[in-house]
Amino acid sequence: MPKKNSSPVALPARMDLAIDSLSDMRIVVLKFPFSKEVQDFCRDIQQVLRSNAKVYAPYRQLNNAILACTSTLTYGFESSMPIDYIPQRQALAVGKSMESIATPAQIYQLIYIWAKNWTTQFLNKQANKDEFRSVCDRFLAAIERIPSDWQWEYIQPETLIKDINTQNGLGYQAIPSLLVSLLHEQTCTISSGAREQTIVWRKVQGDGSTKIGLHLVSQPFKATYYIDDSDDEKEGFFAYRLDFYLQTQAGRLNSAGHLKPWIFVNLSCQRYAHEPLVKNNHGRDISILMGMNKARLDEYPIDSTLVRLTVENNASKPWQEQLPDVLTAFKARPLVSPIDILNDPIKFGNLDYIDNWKQDEYYIVHAEGYGYRQESQKGRGHGHSIKTGFSLKERADIINQIIQLLDGILIPDRSMECDVPTPSGKKLPLAMSDYESHRTSLNPSEIKKNAQTEGEKETYIKAEQIIVASAIKPSFDRKRIYILIIYQERHTRELVRQQLHKAFLIKEDDDFPAHINVIDIFIDNSHLLEKLTVSGLPSINKDFDKEIDKQHYLKRKEWQAFIQEKIVHVVNDKSNSDLFAIIEIGTSNLKGVHPRQSIRGAVREACVLENINSQMLQTVKQKEKENSTDDASYTKATEGRVLNAVLDLTLRQTGALYGMPSEIYKVAGISEEIAQQLDVIGFCRIKKNNYIGNTPFQYAVAVRLSATGMVDVLLPNQKQWLPYSQSGLAIGKLFHQARKKDADSLDRVQMKGGHLVKFVADVLSQHLEHPTIALIEADVWRNEGSKDDRAWFQLKNEYLLAQRDILDFSHVTGHTTYQRDDEKFVNLLGVIRLRTNQETPQYVPNRETWNEDKETSDFTKLSGFIDKTVSELLHYFSVGRIPDTQKKTQHTTNNRELYKKDLGAANIAYKHQQMVEILPFFVHHDFQTEDKLKALCRVPHLLRTSPAFTRGNISRPYPMHLGIESIEDLLCILDLD
Repeated sequence: MPKKNSSPVALPARMDLAIDSLSDMRIVVLKFPFSKEVQDFCRDIQQVLRSNAKVYAPYRQLNNAILACTSTLTYGFESSMPIDYIPQRQALAVGKSMESIATPAQIYQLIYIWAKNWTTQFLNKQANKDEFRSVCDRFLAAIERIPSDWQWEYIQPETLIKDINTQNGLGYQAIPSLLVSLLHEQTCTISSGAREQTIVWRKVQGDGSTKIGLHLVSQPFKATYYIDDSDDEKEGFFAYRLDFYLQTQAGRLNSAGHLKPWIFVNLSCQRYAHEPLVKNNHGRDISILMGMNKARLDEYPIDSTLVRLTVENNASKPWQEQLPDVLTAFKARPLVSPIDILNDPIKFGNLDYIDNWKQDEYYIVHAEGYGYRQESQKGRGHGHSIKTGFSLKERADIINQIIQLLDGILIPDRSMECDVPTPSGKKLPLAMSDYESHRTSLNPSEIKKNAQTEGEKETYIKAEQIIVASAIKPSFDRKRIYILIIYQERHTRELVRQQLHKAFLIKEDDDFPAHINVIDIFIDNSHLLEKLTVSGLPSINKDFDKEIDKQHYLKRKEWQAFIQEKIVHVVNDKSNSDLFAIIEIGTSNLKGVHPRQSIRGAVREACVLENINSQMLQTVKQKEKENSTDDASYTKATEGRVLNAVLDLTLRQTGALYGMPSEIYKVAGISEEIAQQLDVIGFCRIKKNNYIGNTPFQYAVAVRLSATGMVDVLLPNQKQWLPYSQSGLAIGKLFHQARKKDADSLDRVQMKGGHLVKFVADVLSQHLEHPTIALIEADVWRNEGSKDDRAWFQLKNEYLLAQRDILDFSHVTGHTTYQRDDEKFVNLLGVIRLRTNQETPQYVPNRETWNEDKETSDFTKLSGFIDKTVSELLHYFSVGRIPDTQKKTQHTTNNRELYKKDLGAANIAYKHQQMVEILPFFVHHDFQTEDKLKALCRVPHLLRTSPAFTRGNISRPYPMHLGIESIEDLLCILDLD
């Protein structure tokens, strides 16, 4: 942090593009020539199959095969959704020259062989063989000749830069990919004192499941560090990863009135496996980067670009989409077997960066949850030895080098100025405090600071306990809270009770507050904790899904019966109480057990049907004390895990705050009169793909935080707000019905764009009872849906400036375009749009320029920054404080200067908070001065706190956080967790 009286700044890693700087670069596209023929074939085959199941073309197989044969494309025939909503597939290539790009004739050869290979799966059908042959022959005849006018089409980079939404938004992938291609095989050197590190950049195709665009990685680096004094050494391999993102900003326009692009530069750490992979993540494929040092097909162009391929996650672990079969049909050089790569990564990857490496390269990209073993080790393996993240100095130095390499192309943005300081210490509103701050306040040294006599000390302690007890209260007119500890192992019950006492800041022999009843319920039937029984994992069991559904039903009924039997004896006034339970569910992540065999969803569903909010907890075990001099019964990690569960149940699931939000609103600059009445409503949405058929799960709620701290939830299709603790039960019961395939319930959990925007319009026009600030994320809400089923397009950057004083619900049934003076919205002070993740830039604190040699440090307090790029709209950026869980040794001056490859730095998990963009629109006339606009923005900024969250700041404001977590809790009922 800077010295006390200086004002902190944040230098965002976003760059302007110099005019005409890419004029000598090339962008070319090649449209897929047989879209209609493929569509007709899918339709005809479906008819011959006499099935309602739709037939889809294996385009992913084609694209993977093309990239495995020629690495000079940016991506293959990927789908895009044009403005007119007619799907289109086209390949993209970028660079200084197009001479090394595969010709249309070469690509056509691969398309035809792929199509022919695709038809063979139907020709092998036993029934209707002649019908299948007729359809297949007709399809192959239709694509037998290459179209005469089929060529790569040239697009000038300037065309995309001047209007980023032209060509169906192609520039969002093409422009960043151009920058990547400029840096391909370029080097840069970072140094500090006597240390120097040279980085060689290399293109990579694809980004996870999107498969579009390019990014950069460095050569692999080996990092070694000592973990104890006996020279017990760990090592691991990593690479610097650099992504360019093209983003726009509402109101930032060029001379032609189009959105002017920003380029975000994003640095991250990519880790590679070097030991056998013995544990991977269920349900997720394995990513492997493949580099060719010899053409897979003669005369097909290649370069040193790495191609992302995927391995299926099952027992046999083949390449995804039967890729070897297609390559065999191409008569191409085969890929190495994935099993061989996974069993010996160091043999197939050039991890030591050897100059004369001749064979293909394969790099297993590490993901959280992977386990590795050395030859001498057994079991489930250990995690990766390198932690993610970088020091801020390393981020600044690498980005500065990138700017130098792209001199004349990228123009760095200026730093942002800090808003008013966030209150701290005794000025901090109680509603912004967390459990850790109250626990710390009862340390002997803190008590001594605030109280002298024994009587004063007792009064001081009692005051803290009252704050906590008052926060955790029943909803509305209910009188009591029951907390049920449902356990089988004694240690689980013992530690949960210990941590419950800690949560209420009382001693273990003290009584809980009068309105809190804590009751132990012993699980006397061990079958309740047994995993869902199946006859084999999905790789060998075609009935796995059916067996899981049946076992889930049986387990849920069994738990319901158990709960009904036990609770009737211990809860006397069930209808007049809020019920919460911490439930032991055994141990997860067992070898040979699929995650879907977990009983979590069945137990949660049983609790919901019995009107109990629940928190699952894995069995607690005592610490092994053979080699330990510590007298504690449980490890710090185990105690922390249980405390987190207790805090989530008692604080987050009750929607508690330690004080009244009205105090936060006054600190933000809201007048006292409005602050005492102000509601903050957050719209919360979760989407999960591949739910049922091709319709994803999508569900949304509105959460209202009142000035007094009361939290209510409005569900779609309902007219009354529910208390937060009761809304989770209502959502859970809806999910229960959806699991039973109830048609109405399925429709309600598969919301489309039109459903989403109507929900927002209804809430804002019909359900505001007091002065209100509404919060909504830009992501998905602005573009979900189809041409006739749109969400809220007004939230897009291209519309928000011109429409800043209206609510455009003209496309919503029962609504229109509302003006600011419409009497329906007299209580709406403003709508605030939020953006996060890749839509906001990385940053470095306390530097005015990237080459400034100045010490950097994470912000120790929640910090707000004013962006003055667009004068007509206020863009406010919120940055969270450094997490309390970050080791103090990691935040010393010396460690903040380390590079990832420095001795010891690989073991330091630098984690820097992201920026959150806060943008108000449809602002009430009384709030349209600069000071009052800032006050509106500070409300969601200061609400990025939660009493149960002690690891820095939550990413969303508190009411949105509550809504998202509530839905997330219940996804296990639908097997979507």
